[in-house]
Amino acid sequence: MKFTNTLIISAILASPMFATASPVVIDDNKLSTTIGSTIGKLVEAKQTTSSADLAKQLSRKTTSIDLPKMLAKLKDDLYGDCVGSVGVIASVYKCTRCPNWHKSSLATAWVLTEDGVMISNYHVFAGKKDHPGFGVMMRDGTAYPVTEVLAANKEADIAIFRVKAKGLKPLPLRSKDKDQKVGKRVHIIGHPDSRFFTYTSGNVSRYWLGRGAKAPWMSVTAEFARGSSGGPVLDDYGNVCGMVANTRSIYSGSKKKEDKGSFQMCIKNCVPVDSIHKLIAEAKKK
Repeated sequence: MKFTNTLIISAILASPMFATASPVVIDDNKLSTTIGSTIGKLVEAKQTTSSADLAKQLSRKTTSIDLPKMLAKLKDDLYGDCVGSVGVIASVYKCTRCPNWHKSSLATAWVLTEDGVMISNYHVFAGKKDHPGFGVMMRDGTAYPVTEVLAANKEADIAIFRVKAKGLKPLPLRSKDKDQKVGKRVHIIGHPDSRFFTYTSGNVSRYWLGRGAKAPWMSVTAEFARGSSGGPVLDDYGNVCGMVANTRSIYSGSKKKEDKGSFQMCIKNCVPVDSIHKLIAEAKKK
């Protein structure tokens, strides 16, 4: 079987993962059960780079990228216009009990340039020992092999990487001198607990700096959960103003060590867009 730069899942084409009716219906089970074998075929075609080699590239501090122009027109259908630029990223491996490819924990990635530069979190790539490759699957079932990490920052939890692809639709970065102000609306697309391509919205709640930290964080009220890591945080125009990173739960506290107390709220922390800009050297605007 001949492989090209991308791989389309034949099972999806024969039995569509997504219904053609509006709104689009996403088959979570089909995507979850096919992503491992799909990326595994990219590994077998020798198109991927091993997790060990990608881990070494996480030390790269900056990369030069021509950035797409920031959008200035409000989106009538923000989800519909942007969801095709968001993918599911995972590494794959084989166990000793069966011949099948298994997926690692799933996360979110998004397109920065049409020629295959994408972004996710640093922690998505860290700690994947001896995995022979990563891949990104888009909503239409197309899968791309991850070939290289271009730049990364552990403290800011950012990894800019390349997939083998052309003709992708990028999500422009909001300018670093145009921070999304506290109280402004934000939109997130991600894959919380394998609920693929989920949309949520909320507001920027604050910017903050942790003890001893150099990289600032942005907190939002839009919902997300595990699997959303690396998801784009968008303004009303479809520009990326941040990226999903982590959550921190707050409990009331208890006198018993084994009891945290009652749950009170969950803080949703994101990477602000300025931290992404700092990894991109000599960027040009088209």
